[in-house]
Amino acid sequence: MKIGLALGSGAARGWAHIGIIQALEELGIEVDVVAGCSIGAYVGAAYASNKLEPLAQWASSLSEWQVLGLMGVGFRKGGLASGIKVFKALEENFCEREFEQLSKPLGVVATDLYSGKEVSFTQGPLAEAVRASCAIPALFPPIAFKGRWLVDGAVVNPVPVNLCRQLGADFVFAVNLSADFRPEIQAQYQLEHENNQKRTNDFFNKSHSFMQRIFSGRFKKDSEIDEEDLESLEDLENMSLHENDELENEEVSPSLEIDKEKPENIETEFTTSKMKLTDNTPSMLGVMSNSLDILQARVTRSRLAGDPPDILIEPQLRDFGIMEFHRAAELIEEGRQSVKRVAAQIKYQLRLD
Repeated sequence: MKIGLALGSGAARGWAHIGIIQALEELGIEVDVVAGCSIGAYVGAAYASNKLEPLAQWASSLSEWQVLGLMGVGFRKGGLASGIKVFKALEENFCEREFEQLSKPLGVVATDLYSGKEVSFTQGPLAEAVRASCAIPALFPPIAFKGRWLVDGAVVNPVPVNLCRQLGADFVFAVNLSADFRPEIQAQYQLEHENNQKRTNDFFNKSHSFMQRIFSGRFKKDSEIDEEDLESLEDLENMSLHENDELENEEVSPSLEIDKEKPENIETEFTTSKMKLTDNTPSMLGVMSNSLDILQARVTRSRLAGDPPDILIEPQLRDFGIMEFHRAAELIEEGRQSVKRVAAQIKYQLRLD
């Protein structure tokens, strides 16, 4: 019996995949084929290259400032960050050059930006396929590949169970990193999600002070971040400051009232009273990241209902922001704990002693 592992999307939360793989191996489970989407493709490439432990050590060593440099945050064509160093690190240290060189079959999923079709990679250059799969809309620019523009596979298939089965898997483990981001759960834990969004906003806001350090000569050499990675941060700072000035002077007048008895028929009433935007107004990045969370959670539920895995693993990740790559150690541990919570079911279904 061939065992498959489908690793889902979720940006920084994907470091939990590392702990999940480690815990499965400790249970004596040998995975035969792997399919990954976005960060799941990144971790899956390292796993299928027998370089998961070096990746875990590197990820756990990252500081928040190093993550900022690796992302290359700034306004660029097609995205807010370049991510060049992130994928360069993968290519040079944590994965083979070609799919054909891997120790086990790997499938990577991306999305055709214009047709909306799912695009699967199982052969050819590996790092290029992973980069396409990780091209989160608005965050990273789309990737040009054979006359098409490709973006994050999570747009159409966040947890590629079907790709695992196409690779020959008889029994599939699937990892859903979006379980805590369903709308009904977000409502229940509203404060936690608001704090989560604030940390994401803070991450990008730190780019302003970081740019000031670059040009003032107070940047520490050991952080391994250079000006090339952050070439557009000055534009980001100037634009953000200008935007804040405009918002302070802007007056809006909507007062939204929602009939809780009719959630599908929301009516909006506008009053003559005026209010100013406050600190609670969602930022551009907050709107983007939270919308992606909701979209991804809904698409995941739909895809898993149509093609359910044999075992579904769902880490509890509502306390982790999409850009908190520096919290790898915590995420890896939560991945391990998520396997322990379903260990009895795993042993029963696979008839393990």
